[in-house]
Amino acid sequence: MRNILRTTALAAALLAALPAAQAATQSYSFLGTLNAIQFSGSFSFDDSLLAIFDSSDPLLTVAPLANFSMSYNNVGYTLGDSWAAPDVSYYNGAFLGLSLSNDAMTFVPGLSNTHDAYVTDGLNTANVIYAAVPEPETYAMFLAGLGLLTMRRRQQR
Repeated sequence: MRNILRTTALAAALLAALPAAQAATQSYSFLGTLNAIQFSGSFSFDDSLLAIFDSSDPLLTVAPLANFSMSYNNVGYTLGDSWAAPDVSYYNGAFLGLSLSNDAMTFVPGLSNTHDAYVTDGLNTANVIYAAVPEPETYAMFLAGLGLLTMRRRQQR
């Protein structure tokens, strides 16, 4: 019983020490190949702005990007290199992709999900693959839970 209380107290202390999660910031990475040249990068946005920047269709929502970085053909691109105000698109709560144009390419969001999202340079098109990036707090909670499991197994031996 004493070990259970000690483990519970340690778990509570670890969780209390973790910083509060900022669930409003979403981060994604992306990659693909256009004209036999690989591109990759990342971007983030504040998803609480999705409700503010609602379009005429209440199911289609967009949010402006907070940051953007990409590497293509040994050139780095940032948010400042975009031609117009870039944003992300959601339809009925599902992430559709990035809407952004720069000197290298244009990102076009999908119609119903990210599987039909693509990039184009005006002549050629290519698929783009998006992946959500977990927040650092997610990793911290995972490691804390793994540590607690390890402690419990040691106590049971």
